[in-house]
Amino acid sequence: MKAAARPIVLLPLLLGFPFTAPADDLVGIEYEGRITEVSDAPAEYRVGDRIAGRLFVDRLLARPRIDTPNQVTYESHDPDFVRGFWGPGGDGFDRVFVGDEMSLDGLDKPIDMFSAQDWFVTRNGSLDGASVFRVSARLYDFLDGVDLDQSFELTSADVDEPHESLTGGFRFSSLGPFPFVSFVLDRLTVKPGRCFAPR
Repeated sequence: MKAAARPIVLLPLLLGFPFTAPADDLVGIEYEGRITEVSDAPAEYRVGDRIAGRLFVDRLLARPRIDTPNQVTYESHDPDFVRGFWGPGGDGFDRVFVGDEMSLDGLDKPIDMFSAQDWFVTRNGSLDGASVFRVSARLYDFLDGVDLDQSFELTSADVDEPHESLTGGFRFSSLGPFPFVSFVLDRLTVKPGRCFAPR
């Protein structure tokens, strides 16, 4: 007898744009992948299950920190800066990192990196006990500059050289060991928020 197929794990998806900012001020991030590791997380997260969702970044709330001319970390203490995984509320420590043509130890040529982190920190809480969700792309030559309003689509087929990766994960706040889920991405799309049709 054939086993029933497991359902896709859909992370909290946004229906439309529940933000004060218009869609033109948002950067949309859409991700799809499969879970590769689970540790003490809720039972609905299982290795091998599909995972998919969307984040939205409000460019108007971004505060850029220029680490080097080709590496910028965008941060905000507004919890609405990166939205889409955790529910509303808490303090804001969201981050988006954009690195174009970075020279890293151990690599024989420059590499690009884009990552987005959606944090949930209880009011006046500690970052040590915070919940955080992230998606990350590290591949050769897929970015053009370090602006926040990027536009690209990557798939697992693009990860074809050493040191390249498309990954993600999230951890839950906990007083004991942090429960976490890790996944690899089959697709990561970043483009203006207005380009994403409401679901």
